[in-house]
Amino acid sequence: MYQTVACIFALVALAVASPLDVDTTESRIVGGFPALAASTRHQVSIRHRSTDEGRFGSGHFCGGSLVNNRTVLTAAHCLVDERDKKRPATFFRVVGGSTSRTVQTEDTVVRKVSRVVVHERYNPNNFDNDVGLLILDEPVPATHPALRTIPMTSASPSTLSSCQTSGWGTTQYGVSQTTIELRAVNVTVQQIALCNATNSYQGSLLPGMLCVGEFQGGRDACQGDSGGPLVCAGLLAGIVSHGTGCGEPGYPGIYADVAYYRDWILRNGAGSGFRMPVVSLVMSVLAYFFVKLRDRW
Repeated sequence: MYQTVACIFALVALAVASPLDVDTTESRIVGGFPALAASTRHQVSIRHRSTDEGRFGSGHFCGGSLVNNRTVLTAAHCLVDERDKKRPATFFRVVGGSTSRTVQTEDTVVRKVSRVVVHERYNPNNFDNDVGLLILDEPVPATHPALRTIPMTSASPSTLSSCQTSGWGTTQYGVSQTTIELRAVNVTVQQIALCNATNSYQGSLLPGMLCVGEFQGGRDACQGDSGGPLVCAGLLAGIVSHGTGCGEPGYPGIYADVAYYRDWILRNGAGSGFRMPVVSLVMSVLAYFFVKLRDRW
């Protein structure tokens, strides 16, 4: 995820400005661990298409979540250029079905994009309404073994809930490390009032935002994780948006609240009013409890 509020957008814009400018260095979530494929099958990599066609994996710049068979939910700031204008669908490529960003297997799904949707009230200055969608040119089969939809929550996660975020982003703010595997980290939902205090974000969190991470620092998303999922109790609860540094004490990460934007997502996704297949809901909940059992071991 994370850049300072002042520089997150500039860094993302720089990363996708041209094929030569795409950041091809590989790195990770801060304070995390290797992600389990079983619990992150909804995760996709959003890429600069022309760069990625030249060298598979090199075009990655944001994450996303498959919320129906043709709709990827991500952050609005991942979908606009350096002038805050929506990029054309031909700019993007979506890849899923593997925790490895650079290796293609028989389970790897590669899709072009037919339509880009940016929230009509997205504000790049304060990341208000930092929500967007990519509509895929072809659906992902419901029975695909490695890429599945994830159900969205209908209620915001409660304070102190334990959740998980994942991505292929950097492991330390401003520093890149060469790893290609998906990473995950467990993070805690914090009280908005504490995050808006004068010793933290000083009132900059707005309705529709979640504050998730640790006030002591050390566990967070980072640059390149933007748009990726925050999963709570097996349900998609947040979208990686912005923050100050990566894992900085006093500054948990800021996420767009999926429950707050749920109606907008349902209206604007492929096949408006879509519903999650029951099998996806069951598999997501089972994956969540599997991770909990693993952590206890």
